[in-house]
Amino acid sequence: MKRLKKFLLDYDLYLLFSLLVLCLMGLLGVYSATYKEGISPLFYKQLIYMLAGWFLMFFLSRINLRVIYDLAPAIYFFNLFLLVLVPIFGKSVYGAKRWLDLGPISFQPSELFKFSLLLFSVYVLSHAKGLLSKEFLMLIFSFAIPSLLTLKQPDLGTTVMYLFILTLALFLYGVRLRYFIMAGVLLILISPLLWNLLKDYQRARILAVIDPYQDYHSSGYQLIQSVIAVGSGGFFGKGLLGGTQSHLLFLPEKHTDFIFSVISEEFGFFGSFILVSAVFFILYRTIKYALDMPVGVERMYVGVFAGLWLFQSFVNLLMTMGWAPVVGIPLPFVSYGGSSIITFSLLFGLLFSIIKEHKNKPIRFEGG
Repeated sequence: MKRLKKFLLDYDLYLLFSLLVLCLMGLLGVYSATYKEGISPLFYKQLIYMLAGWFLMFFLSRINLRVIYDLAPAIYFFNLFLLVLVPIFGKSVYGAKRWLDLGPISFQPSELFKFSLLLFSVYVLSHAKGLLSKEFLMLIFSFAIPSLLTLKQPDLGTTVMYLFILTLALFLYGVRLRYFIMAGVLLILISPLLWNLLKDYQRARILAVIDPYQDYHSSGYQLIQSVIAVGSGGFFGKGLLGGTQSHLLFLPEKHTDFIFSVISEEFGFFGSFILVSAVFFILYRTIKYALDMPVGVERMYVGVFAGLWLFQSFVNLLMTMGWAPVVGIPLPFVSYGGSSIITFSLLFGLLFSIIKEHKNKPIRFEGG
């Protein structure tokens, strides 16, 4: 018991509990969304992903940050190698080639790159001597390559996530606000060109947010059905396996990107409130640690992680409520998918390692 108590004291139990709530609600959502005359094999796969993710989290949390930090370049280039293999050996699903097959399982190297890029950006910026340094140019180049490869798959949503990680890392590094304003103005000026570079279905998805009924049977269908599902749950919902939108097959992709719609319909406002509260409580605790840490590698990692957690969760929730385009961004630990679970397990594992070191020995780690 003493060993267990000492082990648990190394962790933020509020964070662990909130994460456990998310995982359990995700499992219930996947169970219901994939249920068809019995429990689906997808549910068992999701359960295995969850257990593997928690094991990975605890394993990584026991490793010192310095060890993982020094491995950042190796992790980046290994992930880049996997990403390069996708257009050659990758598996196509719904016209997108994003997955590599490993026998009974497949995974998305582009999803894992969120961890690789976050860690590598912290590593490079801790060595950078300024905006015109070779390290800074290396960082831009290291983001450009996977972004182009991912955009080619095509996967616009994940590419946007890469851009967000880079932007937030630069902001926390101390790049002046005027540079971000200049970049924003430039983005607005070239937006007509970017719009023309988008594929037809991507433009249709963006326009569907403004008026989904204009293209009811195509680009607007998913958003309309999702909004119906979220709104029809009432306060306590229709009960497990009681959702009509999902079980009468009105709602596509219900176990992946639109899992929140299933949970909202079956568990109502009450269940949705618990899920969203867990998401924002994790954000609150993470930001609290970031603000409590001295400027350095730990603070930058925790700060970028908090931003990534907020952005990805927020975009998915807005998407399911019809307030954001359908961009294929999963809700962490809730949506079905091993790649997303493993990616965020890696991110949380390193977060818990930093928290453990911060609680036991709050010494500044400059990097280098």
